[in-house]
Amino acid sequence: MARREVGEINAGSMADIAFLLLIFFLVTTTMEVDAGIGRTLPLKRDQNSPPVEINERDVLDIMANKNDQLLVENRQLQIEDLEEVVRDFYLANLDSETNPDLPLYTTISRTQCLQKIAASKAALATNPKNDVANQELAKWTAKLAVCESIPNNSYREISNKAIIQLKNQANTSFGRYIDIQDILKKVVNDLRSEKAEEYGWGTYLELKETVEEDIETIERLRILVPERIVEAKIEK
Repeated sequence: MARREVGEINAGSMADIAFLLLIFFLVTTTMEVDAGIGRTLPLKRDQNSPPVEINERDVLDIMANKNDQLLVENRQLQIEDLEEVVRDFYLANLDSETNPDLPLYTTISRTQCLQKIAASKAALATNPKNDVANQELAKWTAKLAVCESIPNNSYREISNKAIIQLKNQANTSFGRYIDIQDILKKVVNDLRSEKAEEYGWGTYLELKETVEEDIETIERLRILVPERIVEAKIEK
């Protein structure tokens, strides 16, 4: 019996198809961009401007030394205890002034917001280019939105000077630095999640900054639980 010869397969077009598929996936695939850690760096003070008065109770001082030891208010602390300390910094005086060493809270009401907004608009009517009045108007308008979205049209606000100051010595390991950052972020996220649940605004971590309704909710939660973490200069 004669042997049947198998015809050769022309693979030349396969390379073209593979190349076209590669281009298709490169064009259509989106890559998630790592935004990094959002932190505020200390500003250089103008020598001619008066020094800003900061009350010690408004600053939580955290430092990781060259041996990766954690110091909070110059006292050594275990990393697993940091979360409780940061939560206490935020919440100790929320309902009443029980701790004189931690930030004070004040009550922000709808009536107060309306009064501040009216004063800002009056200042702008006199001078439309008044940057301070514009900033005040935007600030109190945002606070009014918070008041009008919660029961009793008022909320408790932590001191606007309350900050967490994070310092690192030059030889602090990156792992220790990230451990501290994770805890600070966790506390803020947990507190915002609790507020969102309290007011029936959904699950905080599921809110999306691409959805208009969610954006408004996120802005309200950022006012209720501000994240003020300042990176200080590296210590020797």
